[in-house]
Amino acid sequence: MAKLLAARLSKVSSDMLALPLFKDTQPSKLFKELDEALGGLLTRVVSVGDFKGEEGESLLLYPSGIASPRILLVGLGRKDDVDLEKLRVFGGVAVQRAKELKLRKVAVALPRGLDIDPVDQLRAVAEGAMLANYVYSEKSGDMKEREVEELVFVSTALTPGGDETLREVEVVAQAYRIARDLANAPASKMNPARFEEEVRKVFSQLPVDVKVFHREELEKMGMYGIISVGKGSAVPPRLVVLEYRGGEEGSPWYGIVGKGVCFDAGGLGIKTAESMRNMKFDKSGAAYAVGIVYAAARLGLKMNLVAALPLVENLPSGSAYKPGDVIRMFNGKTVEVGHTDAEGRLIMADALAYLAQEYRPRVLVDLATLTGAIVVALGSVMAGLYTNSDDVAKAMEKAAKKTGERVWRMPLVKEYHDLIKSDVADIRNVGVVRSAGAGVAAAFLENFVEGTPWAHLDIAGVAWVKEDGPKKPYYPKGATGFGIRLVLEFLKIYSGS
Repeated sequence: MAKLLAARLSKVSSDMLALPLFKDTQPSKLFKELDEALGGLLTRVVSVGDFKGEEGESLLLYPSGIASPRILLVGLGRKDDVDLEKLRVFGGVAVQRAKELKLRKVAVALPRGLDIDPVDQLRAVAEGAMLANYVYSEKSGDMKEREVEELVFVSTALTPGGDETLREVEVVAQAYRIARDLANAPASKMNPARFEEEVRKVFSQLPVDVKVFHREELEKMGMYGIISVGKGSAVPPRLVVLEYRGGEEGSPWYGIVGKGVCFDAGGLGIKTAESMRNMKFDKSGAAYAVGIVYAAARLGLKMNLVAALPLVENLPSGSAYKPGDVIRMFNGKTVEVGHTDAEGRLIMADALAYLAQEYRPRVLVDLATLTGAIVVALGSVMAGLYTNSDDVAKAMEKAAKKTGERVWRMPLVKEYHDLIKSDVADIRNVGVVRSAGAGVAAAFLENFVEGTPWAHLDIAGVAWVKEDGPKKPYYPKGATGFGIRLVLEFLKIYSGS
């Protein structure tokens, strides 16, 4: 539960009060009433050098004389350098520390003295706090980490539109919760059949139509990319299609595709044990697409949105597809299988072609943990963006700047298409050489968008928290949900809504 409160900070009763401070501004100038109630404690802490207000710095105090028994000082750096992402980090730090202390109620003081719209400030701080307030755990009893039960955002005066902003952030945070749960769940609990069940539950009370195409229907439709990859598993593959009609009659569709490999062992080209360890996260793209549609429906976005989720397990068995196979895809193109561990692009290709042909969307966006190559190129700092449209690129980059879910536009050139030419089929699913792996994968997908303006987001580096990151306090361990806020903002920008 979250609420907005206008009150004197010394009178706010909570288990902990989180206070944002700047490197170049005395706390007595920002929070004079609180510092006086504390007998100048904030001023003394800063003056003796125990807290400098550096970005990322925090200090926990146990004061007397105010209603909250704990104060967490959080540094934001220089005041003029503070942006929306630093405000998200502040909110995330507050809740992260509260979870560590197993606290129930946390008050978060909104920053003062910033030249940023108050609604934007509230949204950013609340996003960081609510996205951090998530736990996925299979632990039992007292071993399980607690979530904060109540968040109170405190300012000197109520922000016009603040309550509505908090409601929107709560909806988006719930979308992340749903998506993270799907992505974090182990393969034993979240195979294609169970994923379908969970999706039906998510949308059972929302204005979203859920259509599911199973094996026999996929064969009739000619979706042999999805069928081939899923053949090695005892759980049949399927394609889940979500339709949200929020636009006016006759308005265009906007399309999303999310990669849903519920577990990726590599097929007959089996991965090493170490490489397989995190492959429950190979369904992150589909999970995050569910989150996007959920948020759009709950927020009542004025657009028509369709999402396609190809769901498979890529396992080795006597029925698994094989290197050298030639697959005829939904759009009629044939693909020579060069490697069975390049499976994601095969299922994505069928889903992209299906949306392109059946819905004629104004734009297509796909999210996929597609290549290790993008992790080599960009690390766990940002997603790779490949697109056939400069307008799409500009809108996506603008959305990335606003949401803090960063992207970097990568080249998509003819030479990458040349690398997937085949002697026996129209194209291969891998390049003839190993170089430019992420670009080659994107070039493969471009064959199936039918000229539709399209953005491919390779999220392999940012879909879940690894040892090297992404390191943000609002990313708990496990699935990040990266791309939900990014794509929602992109859709608003691109549609002009």
